[in-house]
Amino acid sequence: MKNSSGLAVVLTLAAAAMAVSAQFAAAQEQRAFPARPIELIIPYAPGGGSGITGEVIKKIISDEKLSPQPLTLTFKPGASGQVGWTYLATRKGNAHTIATATASFSYGFVLKQMQVTPEDFTPIALMLVDTQLMATHPQSGFKTMKDVIEASRKNPNSVKVGGTGAAGSDANLAAMINAAVKIKLNYIPFKSGGEVNAAILGGHVDVALGNPNELAGYVEAGKLVPLAVFTDERVPGLKDVPTMKEVGYNVVSHSARGIVAPAGLPKHEEQFLIELMRKVTQSKGWAEYAGKNMMTVKFLGGADYAKYLAEEREKLTAVLKSIGKL
Repeated sequence: MKNSSGLAVVLTLAAAAMAVSAQFAAAQEQRAFPARPIELIIPYAPGGGSGITGEVIKKIISDEKLSPQPLTLTFKPGASGQVGWTYLATRKGNAHTIATATASFSYGFVLKQMQVTPEDFTPIALMLVDTQLMATHPQSGFKTMKDVIEASRKNPNSVKVGGTGAAGSDANLAAMINAAVKIKLNYIPFKSGGEVNAAILGGHVDVALGNPNELAGYVEAGKLVPLAVFTDERVPGLKDVPTMKEVGYNVVSHSARGIVAPAGLPKHEEQFLIELMRKVTQSKGWAEYAGKNMMTVKFLGGADYAKYLAEEREKLTAVLKSIGKL
C-alpha cells in the first residue's frame, strides 16, 4: 500500500509539473510575438497611396519603438490589388504577414474578382478615411470640371482618364461620373498611383483620378491643375477645389485605408496587431501625415472594422447595381 500511495504522489506531482510547464510554455509563446519582422504586403506597385501609407506606418513603428520587431514592406501588385490580397489569404494563421486595404479590397468581393472570401481575412484596423481628386496637366486646355464634361459631351471617349486599377475605386468612380453626368470618359487603368502620376505629368492622359496624397504635391508645385474632389464638403488643404456636388452632380466617393491579416490568427497575436495600429493612429506622425494629405484619422479595430467592411460591401453593391456594373 505504501508503494502504491508513493507512486500516486509521484504521478500527481509529475502531472502538476507538466501542467505548470505547459502553462509556462504557452505564456512564453504569447510573449514571443512577434518573433520576427512583420511583413506588410502592399498590393500595388511602389509610388502610390498604399505604398506611401505603408512607409509612414513603418517609420512610425520604428521611430516610436512600438514593436520589438520591425515592419518590412513587400510590393505585390496586380489585378487592382487582388494578387496581393489573394496571396495574403494563403498565409492562414500567420500574423507575421499583413496587408494594406483600400476600397478596392471590398470592390474585389462585390465584383467577384477574388478567388477567396471575406472569411479568409482578419480585419485588423481602419486607420484613415481618404477621398479622390481629379486633376489635369496645364497643357490639357481644361481649367474646370465643366470643361472636361463639355469636351466629353462633344466627343465621347475623347477625354482620357488615368486611374489605378481596372476595377477598383478609381475605375468605378469614372463609371459613376459617366452615369451621373451622362457622358463617356475614356478610363485607362494603371498598376499604381505612381504610374498614373507619370502618365498625367507626361501628358499621356488628359486627367487623372487619385487620392489627394498622390496628386496634391504636384498641385502645390503648379504641375497639375485640380478640378474636383468627390466629398460632401470641400477638403482642407484644397479649399479652392469644388466638390462634384458643387459642379452639379451628386458623385461622392470615400476610400478607407486599413490593415487586414489572414484568417485563423491566435487571439493574442490579433490583439497585438490591433493595438499596434491603434498606437500608430494615436501618434503625432500619423496626425501630421493625415493633415498634410487631406485625410481624416479614424480608428476602428477588430470587430468594428469587420462591421465597417461588411457595410461597405453592401453600399458598393447598391452603387454598382445603380450604374449597371452588377
